[in-house]
Order: sequence, then structure tokens, then C-alpha cells
Amino acid sequence: MVGGEIYKVGIYLRLSREDEKQSESGSISNQRDIILKYIREKNLIFIDEYVDDGVSGTGFNRNGWEKLIADIEEKRINCVITKDLSRFGRNEGQQLRYIDYFEEKGIRYVSLLDNIDTADENNTSNEMMSINMFFNEKHVRDTSKKMKASLQIKKNDGKFVGTYAPYGYKKDPNDKHTLIIDEKASKIVKRIFDMFISGIGITEIGRILTNEKIPIPSIHNNYNRGIKSTIYGNWGQRTISDMLKLPTYAGDLTQGRSRKPSYKSKRRIRPNQSEWIIIPNSCPPIVDKETFEIAQNIYERNKNQTKGTQEILLKGLVYCKECDHTIGFRKHKAQTKKDGNITRIYGNCNYWAKHKYLKPCTPHNIKYQELEELIFSEIKKICKKHLKMRDMANVLKNNDRTAKLLKSMEVRRKELEIEIELSTKKIDTIYKDRLNGNIDLEMYKRLSNEITQTTINNKNEIKEIETNIYNIKNKIVDNSKKYDCIIKEYLSMKRPSVKLLTNLIDKIVIDEEQKIDIYYKFKPLENGY
Repeated sequence: MVGGEIYKVGIYLRLSREDEKQSESGSISNQRDIILKYIREKNLIFIDEYVDDGVSGTGFNRNGWEKLIADIEEKRINCVITKDLSRFGRNEGQQLRYIDYFEEKGIRYVSLLDNIDTADENNTSNEMMSINMFFNEKHVRDTSKKMKASLQIKKNDGKFVGTYAPYGYKKDPNDKHTLIIDEKASKIVKRIFDMFISGIGITEIGRILTNEKIPIPSIHNNYNRGIKSTIYGNWGQRTISDMLKLPTYAGDLTQGRSRKPSYKSKRRIRPNQSEWIIIPNSCPPIVDKETFEIAQNIYERNKNQTKGTQEILLKGLVYCKECDHTIGFRKHKAQTKKDGNITRIYGNCNYWAKHKYLKPCTPHNIKYQELEELIFSEIKKICKKHLKMRDMANVLKNNDRTAKLLKSMEVRRKELEIEIELSTKKIDTIYKDRLNGNIDLEMYKRLSNEITQTTINNKNEIKEIETNIYNIKNKIVDNSKKYDCIIKEYLSMKRPSVKLLTNLIDKIVIDEEQKIDIYYKFKPLENGY
């Protein structure tokens, strides 16, 4: 009782997982004991306690806190006591708003260890309340930065730091930062990639897996995520798309695909792919690099295509010459006297179709069956000619991605060698400056050490590049055999697969007059191809 008023107390107890990691003496039972002792000494009326255990103090969407506010509104309590301000929360702005709310509602607030009591106007500690709140929030902010920096180092070192392993993997029981293959789930991952590169669409893959009652990732790993959804248990397009785009499955550990916008937020956002942290060859692969690259090519060219066109092998490969947008293919049902009901497929410029009233381009009408026949015939012709000249494999090999990668590595190695040479000259220059008294000893030591460390880093990078060049060149020999197989497989098939076409064709361009140009993923031979 203060000034004759009877106070009905609600005690608020909170402990976050972060607080536990910091080994703070703030366990729930410890907080309760301290507050109850105060209530006994002050002869206050204890009404109820409100607990949030394992909940962050940066936000106020907490079950215990919301119940406390509800009881204030119902006038069950008129005094709130916490062990200290950090149990109240670690968000200065929201805390001050709640202090104003308490004042408006006539609620007394007591923070025992901070010696704060809003019912005592002469209490000078009350004036320090906002400062204490600021430092409590700063503690969370600093801890968050330290944790992020620590996790970033682990990620850059190729160590897995996620709470859950990606579907198809498990955490190594002996090292939580290492992934090992989950034999059962990895078979499903392989199957998804195989179905996709064989021409089966993402929606159809999801339907097949759902009909076969294959557990979705959250069920397989007992996450219970999204369990309240009416379609829980069905394989969704988002799930399969994310899997197909995840470099981890090819052995390149990928992290940082989602993050919080700030330490205060519970919401997670998806950064651009360019912001992902990808460490090559740092986990066991489930699919080989070639299969993964083919899947990326197919995904990229098919992502804006019309649904229900899985059998259209050229979808995503055909472009309008005039505006450089894709040619979209659509099915049309027709009835003929000879064949009855038939389905024909026609193509149009997608940009024209979307904005036809603005006339940004022309239709570029084309019959798909005729286009496919022509393209397949041309590819077969060029493949036969290359095999006949026994040069196809070499042409493909020398124009593969590995050749571009090798070239970029050679350029980088040359740049580093030049930097090392310049560093030697820089050290000579600053040494002369030291002898001539232009710089003092401390400045010389600092500059010299910086240059030396840069030189060491550059030499280490050169060694790494040389190792990579050696490994890639050895793999190129195997690539030549691979391309021989690709061409022979194409020639043996009446109708090629999506995978084969993706390996051979870069794009097909059609102009207004329906003239067709085929751009291959290999350099055409000088004698007409």
C-alpha cells in the first residue's frame, strides 16, 4: 500500500533463450522468488503471475504479456512488478509506450533491481528508466551483431549453421556443422531432379509425390510447420522450386537464403540469390553438377511458360527477333472431318500477346508442330556432320562453361602476379621513404605489414587457382566423351528429351517473316555450321 491505495499485483516473469545462453541469473523461479519476497515485505495483494519462458524481449507479441494487458483492461490488477527492466522487455520504444499506457490506466509499475517505482514521485531512479531501457536494448543489439558475425564466419568456412538440415540431408551426430546424406530422403531429391529434367513440370511432380503419399519435408523431419493448413501434407510448387534451385544438392553448401530484417523482427525475408553464401564442394552432393546445371537452364526458360504444356519440348527456347521476348505456345482444340477432335499448338510473341492493344510488337504466328519438325531435322543434320568430321566433341568441349571458367581463372592469376610485382616495388619505395625520413618507423611497419599480408593472400589465391585449373582441365577430358554420348543419344531417338535439347541449344530466334535461326551451345563449324 502506497499513500493509502491498495495494490493488486500481477507479477511478470520472462526469460529468453538468448538470456539462458548468456548465463544470466534470471531463471523464472529466481525472478518469482525475488518478487514474492518483495510482495510479502510490502504487504501487497498478489493476484496472478504472467510467464513468458523462452521468449525474446524485443517484441511484445507474447502470450503471458498479452494476458497481463487483458487483466489490466478488466481491472483485475493495478500494479505490475518485474525483477528488472530487461524482464519487462528489451525494446526501448515499445517499453516507453507501455509506461505511458500504465500511467494512463493508473497502473503502478515496479522494477525491483533497478529501484524503479512509478508510484513514488520522489524516486530519482525513475528518471533513469529510459536510459536503462536504452542499454538493455543495446545489449540485445550488440549480442545480435556478435552472433551474426560468428555465424557469418562459420558460413564462409563451409560450416552448416542452420537449425534444420535441408531435406535430403541430416546433421552429422558427431559434428552439428557438417551435413551427411539422408539415404531415404535423398532418393526423393534425385527423383525430383530426374523427373524435372525429363520434361515433367513442377506442378505434375508435386501431384505425383502427393498421390504416392511421400511425406513432405516438414513431415519427414517432424517440423510440424504449416500443420494448420488445409493442404498440409501436399507437395507444393514452392517447395519443389526451392529444392531445384538449391546448389547444396550439387555439393555447394548454400546458406543465407532467408533472414530477419532486424533483430527485433520475427518476420523472415528472402534475399536475392546474389546474396546467398555458397561455398563450393563443401558438402556431399546428392545430384551431379551436370544434372543441377541442366535443371537450372530448364527452370529459367520455363518459369514464365503457360501451364499444361509439358510435352512442348521447345518451350522457353524460342525468342522473338524483334523484341527479344519469348515465343509462348498455347493449345487450341479443333474439329476436323477427317480426324475429329484434335489439339493444335500455336506460338505467338509473349510481349505482343500481353500488350497487343499497344502494338509493341507483331504476333509472329507459328505452328508448333512444323517448327519442332524443322528444328529437330536441323539439329540431326548438324550432329551427323560433326560426328562424321569427328570434331563435335572437341567443339563442344572448348565452348563449354568450363572453358569460360578457365579463361577467367587465367586472367585472375595474371592480375594477382602483377599485384605481387607491384607490391615488391611498393615495399622498396616505403623503405626509401623511411631512410630519407619521409615516414617514421611506426608508419613504415604498418605499411610494410599491410603490403606483405596482401602479397601472402595473393600468393595463396594463385595456388588455389592453379589447383582448380589442374582439376578442371582433367575433367575436360571426360567432357569430350560426355558430348559424344549426348550426340549419339540424340541421333538414336525419334523424339529427343528436354535434357538433350538443353545440352545442345542455346536459343531459337524467329523473325516476322518466320525465318528461323538456331543458336547452339557450341561454336558452329566454318563450312556452313
